[in-house]
Amino acid sequence: MIYSEEKSAGLALPLIAILLAIAGILAVLAVTGSRQGSTAGRVWVPQVQQLGAGQ
Repeated sequence: MIYSEEKSAGLALPLIAILLAIAGILAVLAVTGSRQGSTAGRVWVPQVQQLGAGQ
């Protein structure tokens, strides 16, 4: 008879590594986001001047 091998608990280590990586990325984003001012992410768009009604 062929018995299937029991799966070891080797899934825990990669899962912990992935969760730590996600936590590290979120921490870096939080630090860099708070370091910049409130103008972060804003884009300056020049306004078009209207010369006149007939032109």
